[in-house]
Amino acid sequence: MEKVINKVSLKQQTSDFQYWQQQTPQKRLEALEQIRQEYHQYKYNAQPRFQRIYTIIKLDNLKKNKLASGRLQDLADLEKLQDE
Repeated sequence: MEKVINKVSLKQQTSDFQYWQQQTPQKRLEALEQIRQEYHQYKYNAQPRFQRIYTIIKLDNLKKNKLASGRLQDLADLEKLQDE
């Protein structure tokens, strides 16, 4: 992305909304992504990454959790697990 700086007085300043309406959707998304990356770098001093945390539980505990939730999908899953 090319950096452009224009110095203007407050009276000469045009609307940001008008500027962004003139940009293509691709340019707007690129600017948004740049802001997101800069914020993440500023706040956490790190590159943003997807968080990957997996919890492994025993089959007995999985069955207890599904039964305790009472949701229809969990109860259906529980029936399938018991059939196996």
